[in-house]
Amino acid sequence: MEKFEVVMIGNTAVGKTSMLSALSNELDEYNTGKIQLEPTTHEFRVLQEQWNEMAAQVESQKPFTTLSTGIEGALVDFVEHKFNFKVDGSKQATVLFTDTRGAMTGALDESLVARVNNAFGVFCVVDASVLMECPASRNEQYNCPKFVKRLLKEVYTDGDDKQPRFVAFVLTKCEKYMATKKGQKELSATFHKVYNNIVDMLHKVETPPNIYALAIQTMTCVSFFKLSDQTGFPEFRVLPKKDLTTKDCAYPLVILLKEVINTIDEGIGFFGRLWRMLGFVTDLRDYLDEVDANIEIPDFYEEL
Repeated sequence: MEKFEVVMIGNTAVGKTSMLSALSNELDEYNTGKIQLEPTTHEFRVLQEQWNEMAAQVESQKPFTTLSTGIEGALVDFVEHKFNFKVDGSKQATVLFTDTRGAMTGALDESLVARVNNAFGVFCVVDASVLMECPASRNEQYNCPKFVKRLLKEVYTDGDDKQPRFVAFVLTKCEKYMATKKGQKELSATFHKVYNNIVDMLHKVETPPNIYALAIQTMTCVSFFKLSDQTGFPEFRVLPKKDLTTKDCAYPLVILLKEVINTIDEGIGFFGRLWRMLGFVTDLRDYLDEVDANIEIPDFYEEL
């Protein structure tokens, strides 16, 4: 049974767990038909509880900062969220989202390098509000692009065949910028300005990964609007709670499934593909067509 692990990398409070929480809130909508992702760990229930807490905080209409002061690197810790990947009720594979905590400053943690190196894919999570509204020094402190570059350079230059198949840069907390075409263009331009050197590096490795950039609106009623006078960090206000919903959180799942499909296609070969034409691979493709038809892909969504 194959296992497809995606490692989430990013500093504390950039939105890794929040993105997974928002995704958990949408699973019922997308777990229809022949394809299901069935959670198997109690940590997933924790994600759902966190979503409810996030929703309650938004409904309270109280502005709050996205980052706290004193965020520092700590010993790396891994939290696994495991899913049974089923087709027609039959388990076909295991999908594992690995949430990482700490170790985004200072020296590279060997366990983090090993985990990323052996992963099927990487979700590099970036706080869009910090990227757009804070000075470059503070963006470096919290989104840690230099650390991310060192980590990925270590992973993709060691000659190991088990390097991640794809890297997806996931920009969270970007409701304000995704609301208009102008905001989307500004967000895209700023992302490319800061992260192009990482993308260029990945394109030059011997076996380059597929590289994606996607923007995630965790809650469409959230809007970042100013830097806090007290802390200097972005704050957000909320709109009426009737607008409380998630948007675009299926994108990471779509990326993952597309890569899984390509891997299966490559593994079974031409004759195997003919034999399974009406089976697992076709079911996956139909599922993706259905998901793609139900979500609006913004201009920012792109493969680099």
